[in-house]
This record gives sequence, structure tokens and C-alpha cells, in this order.
Amino acid sequence: MTSFLNIPCETGNKQAHECLIPWYIIGITAIICATTLVLIAFLGPIGQGIIQYRTSQSGIWQISGQDLANLVLITPILLIGGILCLARRAGSKYLLILTPITLMYTGLSIGIGQEWSNPAYSGNVEDYWWLFGILLVGGLILLLGSLSMFTEADAPYFKPKGLRIYVVLMTVFFLLFAAMWISQIQQIISTGDLPDGSYKAAPTAFWTIRYLDLGISIPLGFLALFLMLSKPKKAYSLLLLFFGFFITLGTAVDMMAIIQFLNGDTEAAKGGLVIFPILTAFSYGGLFYLVKDKIRLGVKFR
Repeated sequence: MTSFLNIPCETGNKQAHECLIPWYIIGITAIICATTLVLIAFLGPIGQGIIQYRTSQSGIWQISGQDLANLVLITPILLIGGILCLARRAGSKYLLILTPITLMYTGLSIGIGQEWSNPAYSGNVEDYWWLFGILLVGGLILLLGSLSMFTEADAPYFKPKGLRIYVVLMTVFFLLFAAMWISQIQQIISTGDLPDGSYKAAPTAFWTIRYLDLGISIPLGFLALFLMLSKPKKAYSLLLLFFGFFITLGTAVDMMAIIQFLNGDTEAAKGGLVIFPILTAFSYGGLFYLVKDKIRLGVKFR
């Protein structure tokens, strides 16, 4: 048995496992990213409204949902993980590895996805580019740092019973997710807009999200499912990274849908109101499957 409170990467004066990035840089980076997310939310539409985003009203409501998810889920994970890392606790890696891809995804989608060339939208989001840049750089540091904290010895024993059913069901919903986005792209190609007019309102945001999801989110989903079936022990840290991305991004998308619904936003993707919550629930279930055999009374890791 190894305690949750063991020092990561090094034990005493004997080097047990060499991390790519020093533990203090990882811990400080996590806390900086958490602080940045809080600052973005405080300055954004759910806070003081100081950051003016160059996007449609629907886009602003979606950013509000993202900020809420950052405050209630991602920020606490980063803060607790960063503090544990600075305290040299091994459990920090199980928290920090959940956040890197979502941090980079958020920085890219907001930074690139503004309607920069549309004179109908005014704003000052470009004055705060450095906040979103911190998320990109911080996510990269946490990606390399948290992955290197793990070894194959950290992986628990996986029981394949029921796993195939889970993989098949999640594959179906990933396919539905991809089909929904591809169908919208085909509509754009055929008609020049979506029925609700959301494409012409924010075309840059449309293409940014579709490229990120079809090029990163969905392929990562299929890759995670393949690794879960074929090499779960060898790819354990990658699986935690991928499923961390799915639960954090999925929670953010669900928050966006709630904000859009409460504001009567007609641009909310109707199919997504069903698919995204189910995918999020499956993602939480997958993450629990990955760590359930590691938990002993909340503090013990095998």
C-alpha cells in the first residue's frame, strides 16, 4: 500500500521517479491557472462585465457557462492539486492531470473564436489576450508535468467485465456528437446558414469549435476508448488525461446549455441538449472506473 500523501517523483533523498518538470513549477503553474480562471470570470459577463467579447449574445451566454464551470469545478481542482503538489503529495497528480487539455482548449477557443473581422461587434477582449495565453502555456506545462508523474506501477488491475458494453455505448454517443457537427457543416455548405441564423451571427466561433471538436475532442474520445480496451495499464496516465478533459469540458458545455436555456437562447443546439449531458455522465463513469480500485477509505492508493 502506498499512501495518498506520499511525495511525488521523489521519496526522501532517493530519487524514485524523475519528472520532466520540477514539482514546484507544476504546483505554482496550477495555482496561477486557477487564479487566472477566477480573474477571467470576475472580469467577464458573470462578474463585472469588464471584458467585452467580440461575439454574439448567444456566444456571451456560452462564455458565461464556461466561466461558471471554471469556478465550480476546474478552479478547485487546480487549487487543491497545486497546493498538494507544493506540499509534495502524490495525490496531486490525480487532480492536475484532469485539467491540461481543457485549459488549452479554452484558451484557443476564446482567443481564436472571436468575430474579429465583423464591425458589428465591438469589444476589448484583445486587451486581455495574456489571460488566455496563460491558460495555453499553463496547460502545456501541466500536460507534460502531470503525465511524467505517473508510471505503469500506478495503474490498477482492470476487470474487463462490463467494459465492452461501456465502450460500445460511449462510441455510439461520440458518433452522434460527430454526426451532429458534420450535419451542421453540410447545412452551411448547402444553404449558407443554419435554420436559427446562428452561423451568420458568429461564423468564426462556429468553425473554431467544430474544428477543435472534430479534430481534437472526438478523436481523443475514440483513442481513449481504444486504449481502455487494448492497453489500459500502459496508457493509464493518458486515459486519466483524456477522461479529465471529457469531464471538465463536458461540465462546461452542460453549464453553457443551462445558461442558454434560462435565457431562452434559440441558438442552442437542440441535439446537444441530449447528447452532451449523456456524454458527460459517461465520462464521469469512465473516470470513476479508472480510479475506483485505487481508492482505499478516501486516502489510500494501491
